[in-house]
Amino acid sequence: MFYWYRYVYRRHQLNRKWESSIKMRKPKAGGLDCSDACAIMVDDDGSDSSSTHANNLNHNTEPLPIELDLLVGKGRFAQVYKAKLKQTSSDQFETVAVKIFPFEEYASWKNEKDIFSNTDLRHENILHFLTAEERKEEKQYWLITAFHPRGNLQEYLTRHVISWEELQTLSSSLANGVAHLHSDWLARGRPKVPIVHRDLKSSNILVKNDMTCCICDFGLALCLDSSLSVDDLANSGQVGTARYMAPEVLEARLNLENIESFKQTDIYSMALVLWEITSRCKIIGVLCKAHKVQEYF
Repeated sequence: MFYWYRYVYRRHQLNRKWESSIKMRKPKAGGLDCSDACAIMVDDDGSDSSSTHANNLNHNTEPLPIELDLLVGKGRFAQVYKAKLKQTSSDQFETVAVKIFPFEEYASWKNEKDIFSNTDLRHENILHFLTAEERKEEKQYWLITAFHPRGNLQEYLTRHVISWEELQTLSSSLANGVAHLHSDWLARGRPKVPIVHRDLKSSNILVKNDMTCCICDFGLALCLDSSLSVDDLANSGQVGTARYMAPEVLEARLNLENIESFKQTDIYSMALVLWEITSRCKIIGVLCKAHKVQEYF
């Protein structure tokens, strides 16, 4: 009886805390302005309260009140929707992104969920994660994240020519995100398990409203835990997108005895993304011609 009472009381307190935080924030009824149909998952500071709400309510028992709005992306393993996260006892909502995996892609969903659930992953240049849900009735697995209307880097560069200042902002923020993934230490000096993305490309990088990048899509990511053996690393597979793969990955000659080799493959992929960004930069009013070399790849 005591444990039952404590559970109910705790849930009641969390709900009251959530409702009071909503009243204090008073968001606009229309949510964010996300008119761009090509927009994909985005990270913004206003999602923190939703994250707290989502994580406190343990969605293994009750799914969040989410209404899917618009299909904005489709990949090998999942589809991404712009969606409305409805708020308690009101018609107001927040715009979020929902990545939906079919039932047969459980392994990919679980890997990305496990990576995102690591609190050490949180960084301004990593997509902000809200929660994960198992939707048994729909036979689907969901990842719920923050949302930005600018879309992914590949689409953004296709539609825009960027300035020198934007080139610097995009490039430095991307490097910061990769550095955080690969780092053995947090800024506070606490140890951290390095993570390699293994599918770094412009379509897996989002452009935030302040023109900085944030990295998303961790379905193929790998935690470089010190307990991993050479066999474990070998069994992790030769994965990624061929166009962005390092030569040693394509030729199956990656040094499995050195975990730094995995980080180096991410750096190679990042260098190609940096080249893509540079190829769309105007300097003294002239568009760089480097994008013509893209046909070679």
